[in-house]
Amino acid sequence: MENIIGTYQTYVSPYIPDDYQERVVDFGKKHKLSISFAVAVYSVYLVYDKVTKPPKSIRHIPQVDFWGYSGALIRQEPLYVIAKKYTIPAAAQHGLYVRFDNSGWNVRVSRPDLVKKVLMDTDTFPKDDLGDELDGTVFGRFAVSAPNLIFSRSHKHWLSQRKVANPAFKRAAPVEMFGHLSQEMFEVMDKVLDKPIDCHDIMERYTLDAIGRGGFGFNFRAVLDHDNDWVRKYNNIINAMLKPLHLLLPGLDRTILFMMPERQKVHQELSELLTMLRELIIRKRQELKEMKKSNIVENEKDVLTLMIEAENEGNGAISDDELLSNLCIFFIAGHETSANSLSSVAYNLAMNPEIQKKAREEVNSILGNEPVDIIPTLEQCRNLKYIDLIIKETLRTSPPIVTVVARKTTRDIELGGVFIPKGTRISLDLFELQNNPATWDQPDVFRPERFAPGNEADQQPKDGLPWTPFIYGPRQCIGMNFALDEQRVLVAMMLRKYEWSLPEDSPHKDRLQASGLIVSSPKDFYLNFKKRY
Repeated sequence: MENIIGTYQTYVSPYIPDDYQERVVDFGKKHKLSISFAVAVYSVYLVYDKVTKPPKSIRHIPQVDFWGYSGALIRQEPLYVIAKKYTIPAAAQHGLYVRFDNSGWNVRVSRPDLVKKVLMDTDTFPKDDLGDELDGTVFGRFAVSAPNLIFSRSHKHWLSQRKVANPAFKRAAPVEMFGHLSQEMFEVMDKVLDKPIDCHDIMERYTLDAIGRGGFGFNFRAVLDHDNDWVRKYNNIINAMLKPLHLLLPGLDRTILFMMPERQKVHQELSELLTMLRELIIRKRQELKEMKKSNIVENEKDVLTLMIEAENEGNGAISDDELLSNLCIFFIAGHETSANSLSSVAYNLAMNPEIQKKAREEVNSILGNEPVDIIPTLEQCRNLKYIDLIIKETLRTSPPIVTVVARKTTRDIELGGVFIPKGTRISLDLFELQNNPATWDQPDVFRPERFAPGNEADQQPKDGLPWTPFIYGPRQCIGMNFALDEQRVLVAMMLRKYEWSLPEDSPHKDRLQASGLIVSSPKDFYLNFKKRY
């Protein structure tokens, strides 16, 4: 018992907010929980043993140090530090290892050939059902309230929804909308060019408006008014959902929510957001029922409109609950991830002025050098070959998501020469996959030419997936083209409008300091911008 208390004081207590600990003590004193407290302590022991040690069935697999790794996550240490210290060494022998995360103890895979096997063999590695574990949590209420394109375990459910969603994502991307949003962003930036600009903040605002307008025709006005009510509520929800402690221990939302008034407030704000989105779905259905088909230009229609139109035309069926769940998934897959990618592109161009100059020359050769904003057409976006290399290399060095929904083995299997029993959870480490020196030459070096035809990326063994930021196989990210065109438009327009550099006192002067258990985001990331016209 003394060992447990010592472990708590050393490793757990420093990461639990002081006010939570005070409430536990006060609650115990007021209710005189002597016997109950003894039972609770014993329960803690059982949980301690289960949480800190993997199941016996997978203890033969290399594992990371539980306390060291978990502490690094909760302290939000940079991903590249965690990878070099814990995860890449653990996977060195077999290309896989064991660790504890939000879905419990699972096998993490980061070797290209094994990653491909897991993603392609959906019979052996179907997605795990996380509904019960996430029930009642902020993440669960937001992302897993009904079957959707990411978390649906049932192939039948997924296929039905994919039929409805395919027309929405196969159409041309709304580049005009991206361009007008870019111009709004430039208006805001131009007012504060005398000081460093919070790059990640402005990118988050841009991508929130892009997913709001492009996803379901709602204008958050995040770029022009980042303190408005809906933006504030949404940001509170996302920040609460991605807190490392609550991702590692999702049950806290159910067991001690009464002790967390701020989190109770977030749950209320989430209810308000979900109500707004549901009302929007009902209203959109009614509008399309009355007019049969939207008269907006096809490639500028929002995804919700196109999905309802597809259903009306007989392409599958989808309920309001499923539409709502998928709108929430579009947020997760299309907002913070795209903001992280754009921030990383801006960082890499700031750190490599010669690459920034070359990229600008390409853009001007296609769009012209006139001192006015020019929104690229879809065809012009496709001709930005060097910009594409920059985006691909950025997605390699800084994948916007660092893992995927866990799979669960349906039979005994061997991976990397290691026995994996039936019923084992398996997930992927995308950062480690794409930043491993065993796979990539000098992975810490930003080198867009890796992805030029015939170069390093093309020379990788075909039996593996060394680069897969949008996943691979039948469940590849459906919004990939939307996200890539969003980035092409903004990056091209920014290069024509500004030159930028990293402030001398930046904490990111050696490498972008990004952290996160699911989504990788930088903090305190500012850039100096200089207008070109």
